[in-house]
Amino acid sequence: MIGDEMRRRFGDKATIEYIDTGDPETRAAHEADVQAIQERGLIYPVTFVDDEAVYDGAVSYPGILRAVENKLGAIA
Repeated sequence: MIGDEMRRRFGDKATIEYIDTGDPETRAAHEADVQAIQERGLIYPVTFVDDEAVYDGAVSYPGILRAVENKLGAIA
């Protein structure tokens, strides 16, 4: 759903990846991110844009799209 909208709006300039840190192998592979989340006291789910936590505690599709749009606008 959001992946389709990301492709429609941004083409190949942005991608989305879901990482389930409830899975032990995935958690181990992303241990630095998990540790940063814990240290900052963030609440799952946490949304990152370019390795920066932009939302925690809920998933907001419009918020994610705005964050990506802002990030791409800052790069342009």
